[in-house]
Amino acid sequence: MIIKGFKTRKSFAQAVGVSEHSISNLLNGVYNPSYLLMNKIFEVLDLTADEGMAIFFSNYLRNKKVYEDFNHEPTA
Repeated sequence: MIIKGFKTRKSFAQAVGVSEHSISNLLNGVYNPSYLLMNKIFEVLDLTADEGMAIFFSNYLRNKKVYEDFNHEPTA
């Protein structure tokens, strides 16, 4: 995001057309974006679909998230 000139989540969210809260949730892995939202993010970041998929859905990141979810201590 920074490379493309977005210095804040708010400015990026405005360019994408969603709330800053939505971008925060995406970046923190709270939920997965819809197909339409991912395409808009790729468009705003000037990425091809292949580039975007490689960045946002790499095996490393996916495996790291699964590991963190699996090893997360439940809260009471």
